[in-house]
Amino acid sequence: METHGLFFTIVLISGLALTFWGTFKITRFAFPINLAITSGCLGILFVLDSNFLSRAGAGLYIGCPLLLLNVVLYVFLQKETLNKDNKYQVHFKVKRGNFIIENIKRGASIIGSAGSGKTESVVLNFLTHFSEHSFCGIIHDYKNFEITEMAYPLFEANGIDFKIISFDEIYDRVNPIAPQYLQNEESVNEVARVLMENLLEQKGSGSFGASKFFIDAAEGLIGGMIWKLRTSYSKYCTLPHLIAIYQFLDTDSLIAFLSSNTTAKAMADAFI
Repeated sequence: METHGLFFTIVLISGLALTFWGTFKITRFAFPINLAITSGCLGILFVLDSNFLSRAGAGLYIGCPLLLLNVVLYVFLQKETLNKDNKYQVHFKVKRGNFIIENIKRGASIIGSAGSGKTESVVLNFLTHFSEHSFCGIIHDYKNFEITEMAYPLFEANGIDFKIISFDEIYDRVNPIAPQYLQNEESVNEVARVLMENLLEQKGSGSFGASKFFIDAAEGLIGGMIWKLRTSYSKYCTLPHLIAIYQFLDTDSLIAFLSSNTTAKAMADAFI
């Protein structure tokens, strides 16, 4: 008798398993339909057998496996019915086959080593899709305008307003020897000393003997040139002009240039 009961249970579960699988293939409402089928089968078994223990056994040995099976099939077989033109379905351009993200609203994570092509192969496809379907959002460009250069023409071609926001002026330049920073001779000498220490990567005070003389001469030369530019050519008092003058003039011309200003000549006295 127990053998017949076990055989009946196996056959019933197997048959309903095939039924469940079939409903998941033909309709997206398979999960509630299968729940209704399970409830109906258990109801029939309860009506046919009034014994409480038999009912409990039917619920345990038939109901639980069917519920578990329905959940498993739902997880692995249930698919969203998406329109082919759905704007949240992203189609990627690939060399072979198809690669589709069914619902971009769920989010996407791109993981790869540096230089593996994440931007060109994945981000570009996302940007193309977003621009074609008029998505709005914020792009955090961490690649020094590389992503911006990709995104701007895509959105511009589709007539979408594209604004670039930068909280830091990345290309701002500073002139450390601008006349407004140099109030007197002492400030000029300080700037010249700092420039030399940074060029030599050492403190000037750590030099002795002949090396200190040449360092002092270089500091004096730089200070004298800065003072001459500050007082006579304030418009050109910049490091590029300072370097250009030093490279362009020969020794005699450089001495004459410095000697035309008393203070500049005094600063560069060791060089002259």
